[in-house]
Amino acid sequence: MSTMSAREEPFWPEEPPPSMRWWSWPLRENTLCAGLVLLGLAAAGIGIRELTGETHLALLAVAVLAIALWRFFLPVQFELNADGVNQWLFGRCRQIPWKAICGYEVCSAGVLLLPRADRCPMDPLRGLYLPWGSRRDEVLARVRYYLDPRPES
Repeated sequence: MSTMSAREEPFWPEEPPPSMRWWSWPLRENTLCAGLVLLGLAAAGIGIRELTGETHLALLAVAVLAIALWRFFLPVQFELNADGVNQWLFGRCRQIPWKAICGYEVCSAGVLLLPRADRCPMDPLRGLYLPWGSRRDEVLARVRYYLDPRPES
């Protein structure tokens, strides 16, 4: 069993951790990735235009791809607090209570919150991905505080 230092991961034994709020906007945060995504959209449009000869079909395909990648293009604000996870987009808030989250999966750049305890292939599409940016330790500490089972005292 490994132990984590206090610097790596804050721990709040009795009281809930303080609320934290942060912005996620991949288009602005990662210039190289943004360039590759935009280049990929342009290449898809050009490729479809060349294959079909239809400009409107190419534009429709690019629009559909851009809509599917909405989280990449739009700034989203997240908050983790005692009530659950809040997500703001265009001034509207979506709240997911902690009791509605049955599990989580730590990924390389964020954490995927899962709505079901029994895993199925569609779970990543039903879950909420929280990109943590530079706040990895803070996000993980709060997710673990609210979702990991408590040791018996």
